[in-house]
Amino acid sequence: MVTNTRIALLHDSLNSCGGAERLTLAFARALKELGHSVDLFVFEPTLWEKIETLTSINHDVIDHEYILFPVKDLLSLRTLYNKFLLWFLRDIIGVHMVRSRNYDLTITTKQILVPVFTDILYLHFPNFIIEYYYLYYPDKSNSTLYRIYLQPLELLLKPLLLLFRSLEHKPLILTNSRFSALAIKKFLGVNCLVLYPPIELEKYLPLSRNIERKNLVVTLSRIEPLKNIEIILDIAKEIKTAKFIIAGTIGSIEYYSTLKREIKTLGLEERVKILPNVEEEAKMMMLKISKIYLHPMKYEHFGIAIVEAMASGLIPVVHKSGGAWIDIVEYGKYGFGFRRIDEAVEYINSILEMNESELQNWRSKLFEKVKLFSYDAFKNNIEHLIKALSEFKNKAIER
Repeated sequence: MVTNTRIALLHDSLNSCGGAERLTLAFARALKELGHSVDLFVFEPTLWEKIETLTSINHDVIDHEYILFPVKDLLSLRTLYNKFLLWFLRDIIGVHMVRSRNYDLTITTKQILVPVFTDILYLHFPNFIIEYYYLYYPDKSNSTLYRIYLQPLELLLKPLLLLFRSLEHKPLILTNSRFSALAIKKFLGVNCLVLYPPIELEKYLPLSRNIERKNLVVTLSRIEPLKNIEIILDIAKEIKTAKFIIAGTIGSIEYYSTLKREIKTLGLEERVKILPNVEEEAKMMMLKISKIYLHPMKYEHFGIAIVEAMASGLIPVVHKSGGAWIDIVEYGKYGFGFRRIDEAVEYINSILEMNESELQNWRSKLFEKVKLFSYDAFKNNIEHLIKALSEFKNKAIER
């Protein structure tokens, strides 16, 4: 085991506590447990009390926390162009400042734009590419004004992509799924390693033993338009025998308010609940008593909540696209996939009609799959990765 390596971990902010933030926390925890020194660099102070409430992970996973630049207000701006300033501050100036402190490795766990000078980058998805922006927001592609708005961004990105492709020493790029790896290869021209985000199996597997379950369909998601949550209401309209729970942090107050109004308009208040900022204990109870996990996001890069739900004994129903469908459900082997509302309705109804024997067969099958995503597997891969990269850097220095 390579120990006592001084590692700088760069992110923007952990406070939204989404999938990327949980991955960063897992990185920090694994590195600390492996005997390394871990310093965290972010744009705003981490709300550790909130983090511990939502994840059960506390400040002990890092040694020190540093604020790169006090740009908290800039983080809250939802424009495409503020990314350039954040990118410049963190990935150019910030990484240079961090490197001047003589860390053995710098690891960036969330991309902003094109990656450059870090040693390891966990690139969840190249969503800074305009083609992919339209993939996730298809309504924008039909807007002439929006296309005009994006043209300068496209022009600014081209030289950055050329710069990255021309770099002799590129960062080692990790990603979350085969789906994301294909997209990265297409636009950045590099092969990357798939390192699945981890879950704590020992935390969720005991829930799978509970057979006293209700006709509950759960969705754990950040509440924002990208997540396609509104289709859950359309599905719920057609299924009268189940209740639906949507739980997660609020990414867009406007979207959250719109969903609440729509639930009331459709008369679904008794069967559809939106629960913002749910604490970990309440989330675990939902997983313990529910039968189905519904994941409506299109082209999900991975979907860690899907794996948590599978480990808890819930049968997944996911959109038939992205890493959720390819890497987790494996084209229908470990769950169901849908593109249309009627397909989702059909699959959910079929699960609700399963007897306990059929449900237990599914849980056994899901258990075999989720072992691939254990925290121990993640930690072991991190150990081998750090060892190999450290040895490579030491040999380069000796030359």
